[in-house]
Amino acid sequence: MKQVLNAFFFALSYFSIIPVFVKEMKIDNDTYKYTLALLPLVGAILASLVIGLNILLSEFFNPLYAAFVASVVYLALYGFLHLEAICDVVDAWFASYSGKDPYAIMKDPTIGAIGGLYAFCFVLLKVGISTYVLFEEQYALFFTVLVFSRLNFIYLLGFFKFSKDSFLSLAFQGAGVGKLKLYTLVYVILCWYLLPSAIVLLFISMLSFYFVLKVLNKKFSFVNGDCLGFTLEHTELILLNIGLALILWKLMNMVVK
Repeated sequence: MKQVLNAFFFALSYFSIIPVFVKEMKIDNDTYKYTLALLPLVGAILASLVIGLNILLSEFFNPLYAAFVASVVYLALYGFLHLEAICDVVDAWFASYSGKDPYAIMKDPTIGAIGGLYAFCFVLLKVGISTYVLFEEQYALFFTVLVFSRLNFIYLLGFFKFSKDSFLSLAFQGAGVGKLKLYTLVYVILCWYLLPSAIVLLFISMLSFYFVLKVLNKKFSFVNGDCLGFTLEHTELILLNIGLALILWKLMNMVVK
């Protein structure tokens, strides 16, 4: 149980800005293994905070403004971590055309013009669709997307290779990963209960995640944390758009009938 708690605190502190008041945290391969299984829980916590904030702000402000603020807060809750990854990946992609080392570009602390512009446009799209979803009060969809985008890590990362000292590589070296995959079906059942179209979104989520990461792996001949952040962000963007489109299409059909 202590290993699971350590993994939860590690996941919460590493993938969000939520403070974790733990003095001593033992980190080993089992910690990394359990972290993969707990990432969807982190997504669920972030979704709950954002939804709660949207409901609270809607009591005092225009619902559209409340949804916009809540959407921006969501980006801040994970410290804009994945948005930085978008800049790095895009810069590396275009720098590779001139013969530069993509890995070195990703590790460069500076941001290129193309990466910055791409990230800016992406933020507009991400905040836009998140605002739309929250404004329409499609909370089950928002919750499901944030869970499924992180659920892909434990189901799909085993198909890719990482550096030996990477925590992702160490996570899959531990025994019992297959059993954890079965346990994580609880997330799927919960989301299915909240959203009838969750199974469709799960398929789209896994397909999108695998396809984007596969393209990056083919382009760079490696996959690192920046590639994962880039993939997670684009998976969420795809799911939010398709998920909302499915819901609105269903509502339109009900009205017509």
